[in-house]
Amino acid sequence: MAALKKSKPVRVHTSKGFNARAFYEVLASVVEARSVAWRQVARETGITPSTLTRMGQGRQPDASSLAALSAWAGLNPADFVGERPEVARSDSLVVISRALKSDPDLRPEAAKALEDIMRIAYDRFSRQAA
Repeated sequence: MAALKKSKPVRVHTSKGFNARAFYEVLASVVEARSVAWRQVARETGITPSTLTRMGQGRQPDASSLAALSAWAGLNPADFVGERPEVARSDSLVVISRALKSDPDLRPEAAKALEDIMRIAYDRFSRQAA
């Protein structure tokens, strides 16, 4: 009778203060907002699907994968290091802001106005929820 193999526990990597889990969650929001499949993200970025799967399991991407995904999604990896005050509010606002600014159907002033509206609404509703 063969012995059962023990599986290794998955460690969430936060090397040098980089929050890989938060980065992946915001990346997933961008993927959802753009209505693309993860396989398409892999093709467009040159990242292997298995790397994306491992990131979904809490593993940290290598530097080149992080750079490619950041460029594709319009994210700044520095926003996911430590407790930076400008990202302390919500990653959702970052995703919304980037999506509005990258929308080709919106003029820059329209994107800015919508971003302001979203920030005001977020502040109002997040205070009510607390």
